[in-house]
Amino acid sequence: MTVLLLVVVFGVLWLPGLAVAAALRRTGWAVLGAAPALTFGLAGLAGPVFGLLGVPWRPWACLIFLAVVVAVAAVARRWLPGDTNAEPETWRRAGFTGIGAALLVAAAVGAVVLALGMRGMDAVSQIWDMSFHGNAIRHITDSGDPDPAGLGVIADRQGEAGFFYPNGFHLIGSLVHGITGQPPPTVLNGLVVAVATLLVPLATAGFAAGLGLRVGAVAAAVVVSTTFSNLPYLLWSYGGLYPYALALCLVGPALALAVRWLKDGDPGVLPMAVLAALGVLVVHPSAAVVLAVFGILVVLLRDFPLRWGRLGLLTGLTVLVLLPLLGGLLSVTARVAAFQPFWAASSDAGTAVLRVFTLVGVVPQPGEAAPPAQWVLAVLVFGGLLLMLRVPAWRWVPAAVLVFAALYVLSVTSDHPVARYLVAPWWNDSFRLVAVLPLVGALAAGYLLDEVRRRVGDWRAAVLLLAGYLGATGGYVVANSERVREVYRPGPVTADVAAGLRRLTELVPPGTGVMNDNGDGSTWSYGLVGRQTVVPYFGNYPPGSDRAVLLEKFDEVATDPRVRDLVREYEIGYAVVATPMLYGKERTPGLRELDGPPFRLVYENPGFRIYQLTPPET
Repeated sequence: MTVLLLVVVFGVLWLPGLAVAAALRRTGWAVLGAAPALTFGLAGLAGPVFGLLGVPWRPWACLIFLAVVVAVAAVARRWLPGDTNAEPETWRRAGFTGIGAALLVAAAVGAVVLALGMRGMDAVSQIWDMSFHGNAIRHITDSGDPDPAGLGVIADRQGEAGFFYPNGFHLIGSLVHGITGQPPPTVLNGLVVAVATLLVPLATAGFAAGLGLRVGAVAAAVVVSTTFSNLPYLLWSYGGLYPYALALCLVGPALALAVRWLKDGDPGVLPMAVLAALGVLVVHPSAAVVLAVFGILVVLLRDFPLRWGRLGLLTGLTVLVLLPLLGGLLSVTARVAAFQPFWAASSDAGTAVLRVFTLVGVVPQPGEAAPPAQWVLAVLVFGGLLLMLRVPAWRWVPAAVLVFAALYVLSVTSDHPVARYLVAPWWNDSFRLVAVLPLVGALAAGYLLDEVRRRVGDWRAAVLLLAGYLGATGGYVVANSERVREVYRPGPVTADVAAGLRRLTELVPPGTGVMNDNGDGSTWSYGLVGRQTVVPYFGNYPPGSDRAVLLEKFDEVATDPRVRDLVREYEIGYAVVATPMLYGKERTPGLRELDGPPFRLVYENPGFRIYQLTPPET
């Protein structure tokens, strides 16, 4: 089943985007790397259309939609100029072979990291956001609702006014879930494999070749791409930011397509560039901001003549396809900008800058060891950046590093309102900012390695350099596998909790509400066994809201009229208590005292208890 799952994951990610590119007869590494972005862009287009027409989100409906888009593209192709490819050197046989070999090496490095760090394809992520993502995938599969606002039932059962959560990641995950029948944790792990083994290196190839790097530089950039800790491994272990990690991988190829349009004016590339930009946005808006910053820097520091009409057309079409999402995005903008996180400034400027220069970046949590420095890789990256400063076409790369390094340092050293405002698009998460650096860092490292090869004058020197890098560092697979292992370390979803959740489906009649804690493994109930609970999300809830009241005072159901009314409204007949708790969480007050009337213990194992509310209190 693992092989089938991975075939479906890779197919769902790449084939729809490649089908559109094939219909337009556009080729190149940028197209290959951007294919997943095109796929997510198609999902971003289909979601509003399906919602408007009342069509459920199902594989058959998506196939029909894809067939229509491909047919339109094929018809439009008749009026487009001949086949074009802006990457002739890298796309020729010799270049293709060299970059292809680099892809295999990079994929192998990513695969070893996962083999050492992941506890099997059915392992359940034990950290923060992952229960939300798993539950969201199952919700879309069960309901067929592609509306981003529909995930409000996961984040807030009361239906928070103006709720909006870009759901491209979950739409694609739902297709995999529906086709394979594998549970959401396994689907998420399949997406992890796809990112670490193919998306990261292929996106790097598309980024580097699409913007015109030489074959040797592209191949070298690809080889080092899966050795960075900050992307994707640390993003997974710090909060389970799977959509953001995936979206960042889409940024480079999407930018390459946009630049290809600005340079060449190829009308066949224009719709792909717009679709890829939409794909980045619907997976994660923070990555879309990264794409916009990169794009602005390329335009400001360009070495090619800019035709403002092309830029205006690209911008206008992008805004046009974003219109169905703009209302939702604007509705949450104020909330994001006003976000006051629980993580405050935690570093002095000198330490923060040193973390940037050693590619560590992330400030460790209390009691947690700091990630090891990547000294060898840092020398390659920052040496390459110095060389790029001398070349007008590539000066935007060190500028991008400077921008995001400065934002990272600002985020960990200052609580000033202006600083908070500047980093608000990334929720003031320092690790989201530092994770941007590997995108351009891989290009810089590849540029340096290829420059050394050119001065030596022998292609075999490039092979020796890359082999030396991997030999000296081990590809950082041990350190990076430790980061992956953090995702699956023993946590709130133990074997006892999983057994208790399965028992829950047998004991509790369908339609009966189940009260649970937002800090234990029960928030995975829907994603794991399909049983919805009153609190399917680890997050906090507004004071006075239904969930907040129940979490605070559920054990007072016999004496508190408000709690009793909520129990009736949500038809709560059972409650569950699981151990251990999610890191940083404590048992909510409303579920601490259930060992007595009106609660009766009906199931217990060492890590899971099920209580039934007994009449007449309910």
